[in-house]
Amino acid sequence: MNLSYAERVIWSAWRMRHFEVRRARRRQLKEHAADVVGAMRAAEARQDTDPDTREVFDDLAKMLLKMAERYAVGRTAALLDPEELAGVTKAVNREWVRLVALGVAVVGAAVGASLLGLPDSAASPIIGIVALAAVGLIYGSRFLPSDLVDIVRGQSRK
Repeated sequence: MNLSYAERVIWSAWRMRHFEVRRARRRQLKEHAADVVGAMRAAEARQDTDPDTREVFDDLAKMLLKMAERYAVGRTAALLDPEELAGVTKAVNREWVRLVALGVAVVGAAVGASLLGLPDSAASPIIGIVALAAVGLIYGSRFLPSDLVDIVRGQSRK
């Protein structure tokens, strides 16, 4: 079972449920999200080591159900109980690395096009193609290049 989608939801749960959050509270919510993602990763890793996979999947289902119920009522700082988070290695959110890499790729394409002396009519499509390729490489299946085209067009197929 792959829980990457659930991880993405948990990392951003506090932003989706609360509009304005004070800085001290924001830090607390981010730390709780890191703990919860760490607990999920530990439970997911049990699939490969525990001989009773049925019990592992039951535990994962209960954990996900508890988090969904608490998220639904807005308890984003208590998605799991402290006992369930004891001894868990915190996860680290490195989304900023992907964003920086994407920015470097797009800016690099723009600078490269200008250094080559390409006219604007040729540079713009090249930069767009590089941006789509970079999104595809950096984000993989998380964000399809066709989704970026939809965003540019202001449309949504979903």
